[in-house]
Amino acid sequence: MDFEPLVPSLPGIDWARGISYTGGNRTLYLRFLKRFPQDPSMDRLMHALSVGDLEAAFTCAHTLKGLCMQLGIVSLSDPAAALCNLLRPRDPSVLPQAVALANRLKTLHEQVTQAIHRL
Repeated sequence: MDFEPLVPSLPGIDWARGISYTGGNRTLYLRFLKRFPQDPSMDRLMHALSVGDLEAAFTCAHTLKGLCMQLGIVSLSDPAAALCNLLRPRDPSVLPQAVALANRLKTLHEQVTQAIHRL
C-alpha cells in the first residue's frame, strides 16, 4: 500500500503499522493521529523527571512509547523505549541521563506535534 499521499510531510511515521491498528481504516487512523498532540504523557514525563519521581516518569514514558507504537510514530517510539529501559530499575543515579534523553525526546515530540497540527 502506498501511504505517502496520505500525509507526505510527516517523516518518521510507519503508516502501514499505524493504519493496521485501525483495521486498515485510514480515516480512523488520521483521527487518532490528530488527537496525539493533546496527549499529556510528554508534559507529565517532563514534570515527573523535574521532581525526581522515577515511578511516574517510567509510567509516562511507557504510555508514550505504547501510543507512538500504535500510531506508528517510530521517530518517537524508539527513543521512548530507550527511556523506558533506562528508567525501568527506578535507579536515582540515572536521573541526569534520563533528563537528557527526555529533553531530546521532547524536541522530537514537538516536531511531530507541529507537523500533525498542520494536517
